[in-house]
Amino acid sequence: MGLNRELRRLLAGMLVAFTIVALSAAYWAVIERERLLAREDNPRLLEARAAILRGAIYDRHGEPLAVSEATETRFTQRHYLHEEAYSAVGYASLRYGSAGIEALFDEILNGDDQERDFADLLFGSPQVGSDLQITLDLDVQGTAATALQGQRGAIVVLSVPDGQVLALLSLPTFDPNTLDADWERLLTEEGNPFFNRALQGRYQPGGALETPLMIKLLLAGQEVDQEFAEATAPVTLHDLTINCSVRLPPLALTLRDAYAFGCPAPFVQLAESDSPSFVNEALDMMRALEDYTLERAETRAAATSEPLPPIQPNGNLRLDNVLGQGQLTVNPLSMALLTAAIVNDGNAPQPQILLATHTPEAAWARYIANAPSIPMMTQTNARRLQDLMRNAVANGAALNAGRPGIDMGGHASIAYAGDGALAWFVGFSTLGGRRGVVTAVVIEQSDDAALAADIGGTILQAAQSALTDENGGSPAFPQTGS
Repeated sequence: MGLNRELRRLLAGMLVAFTIVALSAAYWAVIERERLLAREDNPRLLEARAAILRGAIYDRHGEPLAVSEATETRFTQRHYLHEEAYSAVGYASLRYGSAGIEALFDEILNGDDQERDFADLLFGSPQVGSDLQITLDLDVQGTAATALQGQRGAIVVLSVPDGQVLALLSLPTFDPNTLDADWERLLTEEGNPFFNRALQGRYQPGGALETPLMIKLLLAGQEVDQEFAEATAPVTLHDLTINCSVRLPPLALTLRDAYAFGCPAPFVQLAESDSPSFVNEALDMMRALEDYTLERAETRAAATSEPLPPIQPNGNLRLDNVLGQGQLTVNPLSMALLTAAIVNDGNAPQPQILLATHTPEAAWARYIANAPSIPMMTQTNARRLQDLMRNAVANGAALNAGRPGIDMGGHASIAYAGDGALAWFVGFSTLGGRRGVVTAVVIEQSDDAALAADIGGTILQAAQSALTDENGGSPAFPQTGS
């Protein structure tokens, strides 16, 4: 009897222990499954992530920019193939996450947007992501990288009217192939190579604000042939003395020529009139453009920024705002969008970076962007702005941008930030009708507007040549065997 009692107790204890283990396993497998899988220290999750065959990234002509390959350890390795595209493509690291285009389309490239079938889960087959074809043109990107080499700054190039991003450059940059080994050094490296100046940079517009100011002046009926007696006079702001983008002797200039030479005095004189509302409207227009980024439309957040304090007439003028040295900051992408609106009869296209996707089971599928354009000005005023910018290239501070046989317009200017200066160029070249290319160039620690204009002209020439070679056709899908 005693032995049977002890056996029953042992059996009961084993049943209780089994029940506890079963309930615990069920709890972690069902109730806490997602949280357990998401833990960064989950070794199975890390192993699964390391084994993902991440999709390749191709440029608009099918040239591979980033590819993954399996290694003998079953884990995959990412390779970045073109130095000139490093800053645009970014990086994807198991240890440090992702940035750039790699981050923007991380779910697609990793295959997280696809449902895996039961057989893959049962046999533990590695996850395979989708390939991407993006709008970057490697030749244009390379021209931009060469032109800006040795400088700190950013370049954005867009095609019009579709808003496709042909080049997206930020310098200095880094080699994503050696990211894990170089991470600690890069964190403290001079120039902050991790900072994407083209998309994240927030710069004082300085004289570059004259373009949106001119847009609003034209809308208000301002005559560009009005002459200003002291057009080339310097303007003093705190401890800054702001001159024309090209040093000129004391001259009377029309507003047309003051804009061409980047002279601030006439704009200040107009803002000091009884109706400086055009300045507020220009600031608001530039603030609105900041909402349009390369983020996918479904994830774009609404603007949350506070409005700038308005300029008051009659003695309470915010001179820093008129001169582009106030609270408003802009990035190169928004300046490129503004210029695209001038070419596109007043409507700015929303930027597009994705051309096509290719899942492991299907053929290439073209991505169709349905984002509406952004109305910025009337068609008449857009074409007047084009003529003003052509004059700036033919006779003004943007003279170095001119290239033989190309219809080109632009504006070159200087801004001030901290203890240094910024050189800006925004410009366009046309291909007939409303088709064309636009660029925005910003160079840090430089007051050489002529250099910015020269770089801009080189890039516009390369971009126009690239689009002309396409002959109006769509870029071909990459050759991936599917």
